[in-house]
Amino acid sequence: MPTAEQITHYYEGLCKVVDNINTGKPDDMIQASWDIHSSRNIEWLRTIVDADFWTDEDMTAVHLIID
Repeated sequence: MPTAEQITHYYEGLCKVVDNINTGKPDDMIQASWDIHSSRNIEWLRTIVDADFWTDEDMTAVHLIID
């Protein structure tokens, strides 16, 4: 089981991925690269959101992306 510090680190990473996806494709990235990047990150979100170590973290933004 991860420590509270590790959970915080995972949650911060999760929030950065959500922010990145919500911001959208950077101007300097080709669409095909963005499609790969975003789909891999969405798959990761689907996996990590189901982890059994979360406590009271707000997963609303994640569910708006993955559901």
